[in-house]
Amino acid sequence: MSTLVARDLRKAYSSPSGARIEVLRGASFTIGSGEMAAIVGASGAGKSTLLNLLGGLEAADDGSACLDDFEITTARGGELTRFQRCDVGFVFQFHRLLPDLTAAENVALPLLIARRRSADARREAVSMLERVGLGERLSHRAGELSGGEAGRVAIARALVRFPRLVLADEPTGNLDQKTADETGELLRALSAERRTITIIATHNERLAALCHRVFRLEGGRLAEV
Repeated sequence: MSTLVARDLRKAYSSPSGARIEVLRGASFTIGSGEMAAIVGASGAGKSTLLNLLGGLEAADDGSACLDDFEITTARGGELTRFQRCDVGFVFQFHRLLPDLTAAENVALPLLIARRRSADARREAVSMLERVGLGERLSHRAGELSGGEAGRVAIARALVRFPRLVLADEPTGNLDQKTADETGELLRALSAERRTITIIATHNERLAALCHRVFRLEGGRLAEV
């Protein structure tokens, strides 16, 4: 069992005019293994910023975020890179698949970066793609996939290493409602199956309703609803 604990996370930016914009004014929560949580709020509220802090992609101005005994907000260099490679799976709105690689190659890539044997990486990638219903798309390049299929490949890539934490930024933002519903159900099933902590930034109310917990980010404040 893993636990993600955020305490008083704060982040501000400077506008072009030099004004200070406080995006996060003290976000705190605790989420455990197998839980899927939604972060909802208006565009520009700071949902992506919060995910970036939790994944170590941006530095917090103050506060802390810890995954078990690993303090994300103070990690630097090699230890942060290892955390991002081994313990976090990222799912981005526009998927960020490499267009020249096949579905199987995209999913195998994180394993190869982690220095897994090529044959093992290929086998695990195929198994993961079959799990998300894409066993017949293994050799299709990213540009040959539909939006929903590309989203499933992105989910498979994020989960193939059995990460403790999955961060998904608007994973259904560009999908039709039916495909978005299927993607949300898949994320929920895999989160439960693999006991991951899954945090989703979303505008999709139906996706948020699938989550165990929902937090609203407004005016820099995060509150559970």
